[in-house]
Amino acid sequence: MISSPSPTQQPSDLPPDTTGQKRVGATPLRKRPGQTPFALFVKGLLRPIFKGLYYLLKAVRGNKLLTLGIIVLLLASISLTSYFSTGLWPFGIGNDQFNFHIHGSDGGGENVKNWLYALRDGNVTTMTLLESQLIMSQPPDPTQLVNQYSQPKGHVNWQSINVTGVYSQADTSVDSFVSVNILGNGPGGIVKGVLIFHFTTLPQGRLLFLDILAFRPALQ
Repeated sequence: MISSPSPTQQPSDLPPDTTGQKRVGATPLRKRPGQTPFALFVKGLLRPIFKGLYYLLKAVRGNKLLTLGIIVLLLASISLTSYFSTGLWPFGIGNDQFNFHIHGSDGGGENVKNWLYALRDGNVTTMTLLESQLIMSQPPDPTQLVNQYSQPKGHVNWQSINVTGVYSQADTSVDSFVSVNILGNGPGGIVKGVLIFHFTTLPQGRLLFLDILAFRPALQ
């Protein structure tokens, strides 16, 4: 006897599931992050830049003259940026250690240099003129200093002059420290020494104070 489906059961038009897997409903596709309006906008901005760099590198590889021109322009831009931001050229080119760069001026470094070089060369007149600016009660005697430390009278050789420190003070004065390496000939051979000076100047250039802080043998 063949049974017929009950009135409450409706025959299904779908074929039977023979795999044993649950049927999953389809979900709507989501846009990838790179397809959002903002991402497309950014891509539109950056794509010409990267294309330009690509073609530029391609041209550089095939044209040595263009490569040289780009390198020159790059070095020039770096040099100008360094000069206008710090007042110094790259690699120390044209760097004057006596330009203290205080408030847009040399901070009195030019007069410090002039006095030191006058002492080295035994120029008493220049030293006297520069020391006329001092406000010290007992300024150093130029003639005595020349006899002791100058190359012509002191029979020594100034090997190097180095600005070791510059400090701008709250009262606008500038304190600078300079060391000088000196060679002398003694009975037993060459003798090395170090002279250390302290200067106080104004940004306008005037010398206020100068002192010899130390004169000692150099460490061997």
